[in-house]
Amino acid sequence: MRKLHLILILLSATTFTFAQTINYGIKAGLNLSTLSLRSPGFPNLGENTTGWNMGVIADFGFSTFSIQPGLFYSTKGDKVVALLVNNNQQSAGVLTGINKLYYIELPVNILYKIKLIPGTNIHLGGGPYLGYGISSSLSVNGGTVSPAFSTHYKNPDYGLNFILGAEFENKFIVDAGYGLGLANLSGGGTTLQNRVISFSVGYLFK
Repeated sequence: MRKLHLILILLSATTFTFAQTINYGIKAGLNLSTLSLRSPGFPNLGENTTGWNMGVIADFGFSTFSIQPGLFYSTKGDKVVALLVNNNQQSAGVLTGINKLYYIELPVNILYKIKLIPGTNIHLGGGPYLGYGISSSLSVNGGTVSPAFSTHYKNPDYGLNFILGAEFENKFIVDAGYGLGLANLSGGGTTLQNRVISFSVGYLFK
């Protein structure tokens, strides 16, 4: 983990030194997240739940690509819907649980740029991210509790981002992304990892 943290810092510092253009911006949008569960004897019942992301980015531009570190507040988690039965195996209602995990994240993405039409660049790429969970909440059939993050989940989270988007001449950005968590948030024989589909818009200040 320390090596990954050091690599992100060194990459950002080197990029700042050699970049041809430097822009700063803001981004915000929607997360559709779930938790991938692999555990003997337990099915993976997680469904997507909605959250959001918002933060700041720096865009270090080169001739055909840019390196884009950022700092984000991001909501992840999942939704579990289970059918309850009584002793007679008859329906006893539905249990709906929503886990929310709140992270501070540092992504560093490398984006290859393709000029599609005058004034519009398509970009695609990705890179590593490092996240630290700061809080969590659990809502069951409308009742909500907020246990400490460390009670049920491990820190830090890390993984890879994949991004496809467009940058317009007026510096507006539209992005779609996928976050593949590689860290195990659980312990023992259980593997629990973040999976996030995101949609965001942003603006680069000239």
